[in-house]
Amino acid sequence: MNYTQLTDKNKVEIDILMKQGMSMREVGRRLNISHSTISRYKSNYYKKREIDINKKYEIFIKYLFDHYDSKHSSIEVCIFKFKRSYRLVPCPTMKQVYNWINAGKIHITKDMMCYKKHKSKNNNGMMKHTLWNLENKTVLPIRLRPKYIEERKEKGHLEIDSILGKRNEYQSIISIVDRCTRRVWLIKAEYSHEHYINKLIYEYIIKNEIEVKSITTDNGLEFNALGICAKKLGVKLYKCDPYCSFQRGTNERTNALVRRYIPKGSSLKITPQIYLDDISFNINSMPRKIFDFKCSFDIE
Repeated sequence: MNYTQLTDKNKVEIDILMKQGMSMREVGRRLNISHSTISRYKSNYYKKREIDINKKYEIFIKYLFDHYDSKHSSIEVCIFKFKRSYRLVPCPTMKQVYNWINAGKIHITKDMMCYKKHKSKNNNGMMKHTLWNLENKTVLPIRLRPKYIEERKEKGHLEIDSILGKRNEYQSIISIVDRCTRRVWLIKAEYSHEHYINKLIYEYIIKNEIEVKSITTDNGLEFNALGICAKKLGVKLYKCDPYCSFQRGTNERTNALVRRYIPKGSSLKITPQIYLDDISFNINSMPRKIFDFKCSFDIE
């Protein structure tokens, strides 16, 4: 086979076409040149260019190796001092030096850098939870709540709300009400952090074996993470519209009953859980006209 070298004209044509974004195969078809020939030409070109760059910045690279210290003289400091000491010698930019380091062209490893990048924490758990919510539609607006839940003929559909105590106190009460039986459970919460509230409600439901088929809450910040609880329980969580407390009428009416024992503005700091259990028992034992004067315990 006969081989011919690329002429200067061919090299110029290759450079022009490749600058237009064409691939090596497309350039080869247009110029009737093998794409492997173009590949070797570009490879040799970049190698030659790299050698020229190394010669150009040879003094700086030597200075960098002699003066770089991760404790006292960072790369930025070395560049600053080099420019001040060698005013007529070419000096690369800081970005260019970091590009050389990332490409492995300068033997400064990441462990030797002044500012080490810390590995980000693995958030796959929360991301999987978010993806699960999107795929399975765990958290939904209340307008998508099925009509049979509105009929209150089935136990296990819960409404959850928080009852606040004295102003500027962190303590609160989480009230859980069954829409069918109107049975109430009260939980003492020391903080209003969303993940703390989520864990508190989940553990209380599991411990007391509360039947759960759906959960309805308001848009309070303390319930932002309650979708995790709903996911673990395998149920849907329905969010009420803002400023629409009537969408949780059972919850609001039950909270009014709790206020008979704990008036609004009362401090909850020294209120123990056992006292809340007594209040729950008294409310659940209360005869109700809607049940023909039966109590919540009598409703099956």
